[in-house]
Amino acid sequence: MSKRVFLNLEQRNEILRQHENGKSARKLAELFYCGRTQINKIIKEKDLILKDYEDFKFHGVKRMRHEKYVDINEAVLEWFKIVRAKKIPVSGPMIQHKAKELANALGIENFSASNGWPHRDRQVILFRMRNMSSNKLLAEKFSIPRGSTSSLC
Repeated sequence: MSKRVFLNLEQRNEILRQHENGKSARKLAELFYCGRTQINKIIKEKDLILKDYEDFKFHGVKRMRHEKYVDINEAVLEWFKIVRAKKIPVSGPMIQHKAKELANALGIENFSASNGWPHRDRQVILFRMRNMSSNKLLAEKFSIPRGSTSSLC
């Protein structure tokens, strides 16, 4: 059995284009050095892959991870920014509790903030916060007007 080959979005788009031109899944598997079942899965997820490709998402990324609760994550991020601006320390259980509150407020059912959820979400939040603070440092260093730091991303 061969190793699994991860294909980025551009390669997946190329597979879909060649499949539409009449190439079989077996030929595409040989051409891209991957399994036939992987090709069939790409063909099955055609709409999602084409949408992401057209939206310029995930270019060069091998694994496409779609967030299930985008609204909750964005709301928790905004809450986190407000709380941290007030210099209040935030823990994982606090993030979990707030996420459950926001899920109820947004009317999202079957949401459970598991123990792994705040850790992953906290990593995303910290990454975004680090990028925001580095944009502010760049703005101060190069005297860029304060409102235009969002264009640096």
